[in-house]
Parts: sequence; C-alpha cells; structure tokens
Amino acid sequence: MQEYTGKELIVMACSNCNINCSHCYISYKGNRSSCQLLELVKYLKEKYQININGAEVLTNLDYLKSYKEIGQSFIMTNGKAILENHDIISVLKENAITSVSLSYHFGIQDEFSPIKLCDLDKVIYLLKKQDLEFRILTTITPSNYQLISDMCKKAYNMGARGIKFTNFLRQGNAKNLDVSNILTDNKIETVFKEIMEARKKYDINDLLIERCGSFGKNHLSNHDNFFCDCITDSVVLTPDNNIYPCVFLAQPGFEIGKFEDGIVKIDENFINDHSRCLAKSICNEKVKILVKRREKS
Repeated sequence: MQEYTGKELIVMACSNCNINCSHCYISYKGNRSSCQLLELVKYLKEKYQININGAEVLTNLDYLKSYKEIGQSFIMTNGKAILENHDIISVLKENAITSVSLSYHFGIQDEFSPIKLCDLDKVIYLLKKQDLEFRILTTITPSNYQLISDMCKKAYNMGARGIKFTNFLRQGNAKNLDVSNILTDNKIETVFKEIMEARKKYDINDLLIERCGSFGKNHLSNHDNFFCDCITDSVVLTPDNNIYPCVFLAQPGFEIGKFEDGIVKIDENFINDHSRCLAKSICNEKVKILVKRREKS
C-alpha cells in the first residue's frame, strides 16, 4: 500500500436516499455523520481536490456545511427534498451552492424513478425563481438513445446551464434489470453522433453538453481525448473508509485501498491503462479486471 498522490478525491457522504430508483448504481452502504464529514474534508482539503457526492445528500442538510468548507458550489440531487420543502433552496444558497444538477431522465423517468418529470419541472421553476443555476443529468438506454437532439433542445428551452448524459451500467439496483437496457456499441456510436451534432447547434456558454466517460472512447472524433483517470488521478472514499476506483465501482469486492492513520492508501498493484472506461468494462462487459489483478497480486 502506498499513499495516493492523485488530484481528486470523491467523498461519498452517505448511502441514504429518499427514493429507490431501479437503475441506481450506488452499491456501498453506510453514512457519515455531518460532523464526521466536516472533520474529514477539513483534514483532506489541503491535499486533494475534494468533491462530495451522495447517494442523496439532502437527506441531511448539515452535510451542506462541508460543501461550504471546501468551496463546492454544485450539488447533485433527485429533487424530491426540494419538492417537499421549498425552504431548502434558501439553505443551499446560505451554503454557497450556486448550481443544482437534477436527475431528469427523458423518456425513461417513469420506468426508473418514482418521481415524475412534471414534479421535477416544479423543482426547476423554484430554482429559477431563486436565481439558482441548474443542470440536467440523464441516463441513456436503448429506449431513449435516439432522443439526444430532443433532450438538448428541451434542456435549452427550459433554461438549463447544461446537460450530461450517462451510460446505463448494471450496477447497484440496476443489476436486477434486464440486460436489454445496455447499449450496444452501435447504439453508443449513435449517441456520439447525436452529441456531436447537438454541440454544433448550441454555444457552450448557453448549453454545456457533456457525456460521462462510461460510454468509453469516441472513435468518431479526433478531438475526443478520452482518458479514464480513475486510480491515477481520481479515487472514491466511502463511509466505511474503503477506497474504490470510481463511483460506479464503489462496491464490496472492488476495493483498491483504505483510508487509515489519516492517509489515503491505495494498492500499488492496481494500474489503469486509461484507454477505456474501467466501469463499463466491468459492469456491462463483465470483464473482471480488478478481480483478476487482485488474484495475481
């Protein structure tokens, strides 16, 4: 084990959530108290760029103190807490949150989530009314992969600052879903084409169109610059103090290290070649890369 010397540390605050989406990739268990989280980020912020994530951090509003401590101005949420308590928006602003990323799944929301899109539209109205920026986070499956252009158009018309597409991965609750939800390579190629076309239509300052690395490398573009930085420059710390390669692989069996004695430690035997998304390879293609490496080491 050696000390992790990369740039980014993603700290998962909790596994608590106020809904149970069927496609949720969260696989770890446990919750830090708000005091534990605050103490942790104060200690580690001098060494790393820290990003705090959920599952759903708005289940404990005291977590927002840690966001303010590290200067993280964005938060990801499913929107339910804001829908049920409008005053949360004021709490977000008090803790210097300026941007809210909402899980908003065009074409598949009713299939995966108990929250309706019409309810999320109400949340968006409330955010805009309070001058908070919002972004859209959308999962892509074979049911909606051809709707990229329509999604971007709607996001723009809604006033979203950006939209980010994530590939469906069979992880967490999603392991219980049919494999027909997985995009084939041909469908992923279509997603890339649609994204490339959409980016020509919108100025980046009006609508930032992003896609998660979980789609892999875009071989259609010489400017894709795909690079999976997990293990080398980005790792995940869960509430049980285990270290994982990325948020999609934060589950028992894929540990690459431990936070102990005040040090983020990783196993030096785990090396990522960066040329492909490690999570996609493991979750959807069932290539047990980390397991094999662990056996060899």
